[in-house]
Amino acid sequence: MTKQGGAAGAVRGVSRRTVGILAALGSAAAWGLGATTSDYVLSSGMGNDTFLVLELGIGFLVLIGIGAVRGELGGFRHPGLARAATTGLIEPWGAYTLGNIGIIFSSGAFVALVSSLNPVLISLLALPFLGERVSRTAAVLMIVSIGGVVLVIGGDAFGGTLNPLGIVFAVFGLICAATYGLVSSKLVRTVPVLPLVALQLLVACVASAGVFFIRVVILGGDPGIPTEFAVWAVAAATGIFGAAAPFILFLEATRRIPTTTTAQFGTLVPVIALIGGVLFLGDQPSGFQLLGTAIVVVALSALARYTRAH
Repeated sequence: MTKQGGAAGAVRGVSRRTVGILAALGSAAAWGLGATTSDYVLSSGMGNDTFLVLELGIGFLVLIGIGAVRGELGGFRHPGLARAATTGLIEPWGAYTLGNIGIIFSSGAFVALVSSLNPVLISLLALPFLGERVSRTAAVLMIVSIGGVVLVIGGDAFGGTLNPLGIVFAVFGLICAATYGLVSSKLVRTVPVLPLVALQLLVACVASAGVFFIRVVILGGDPGIPTEFAVWAVAAATGIFGAAAPFILFLEATRRIPTTTTAQFGTLVPVIALIGGVLFLGDQPSGFQLLGTAIVVVALSALARYTRAH
């Protein structure tokens, strides 16, 4: 019986890790697709804060609907949830806002390259903050996957002149994203995931609405409201791909596999964004980008196998 119980426990452990890996892959895929749709929406003339209010608001409503269907609305009464939800100011609001401003002063490719360092920053801080230690194998695979990201993004990251402000905003956006990953993955040890993410999105939505009010109503700025229905439809869909899905899946993954491992799957985001650009925006990938894609996929496949076994 002891051997049978041990075998059953091992199977459950592998299954739990497998679910965590799939959730991490899902979060990266959602963020990558969200990056593609966000690029389309913002390039179509919708204002950044206007877009964030719509995206985050829809993400919040989607999670409320899911919570109602699954009977999880009682989790919104969890003690300490309201305070925990203020982390929504770090991300989505802080990271998304700073990242978008960084794009304005530099380029989307450069911000994506800086963001790909998120697993490195999380790995450096995970030991003192979460008590997680990165193995040598995982560290090597992380370096390889980031090298693949560099090829995926290519010279586009450094095309033209990099404004120092673009670098500053991109780095601060990276810090916000890493801080969110560490803090929120610790919070979900005691706080239910869906209510936490829903209220984080609500807090970020309210903050974006405040910026919109100041910029448009008080300062008389352009609200950036497009007239094409397709832009609004894609913006609304981004509320699912770029807001609700990635954060839920990311935090669900951290409950099953180490946060450092979950973050490392984020190097897949530029790859998904590249594929989305090819499929939906008509982009043409270079040979280096295809090579980088292959490197990222192989490295993350090896990481997935290593994580399942350990």
